[in-house]
Amino acid sequence: MSAQPAFMRPQQAADYLGITRRHLYNIAERDPEFPRKIVFSTRCVGWRREAIDEWLAAKEAE
Repeated sequence: MSAQPAFMRPQQAADYLGITRRHLYNIAERDPEFPRKIVFSTRCVGWRREAIDEWLAAKEAE
């Protein structure tokens, strides 16, 4: 199993969660608890892996 980077672009984040990119964007829009994306430029966004892991842990605890 390869190590995940600290910062994940949309496709990496979607793969990490086992969902499609479209579903990733839907979750990001609709779930206020989902981590906010980091915008580096108009065409470069991503999420911190640590923030996604914390979100997943909170979902498991529900």
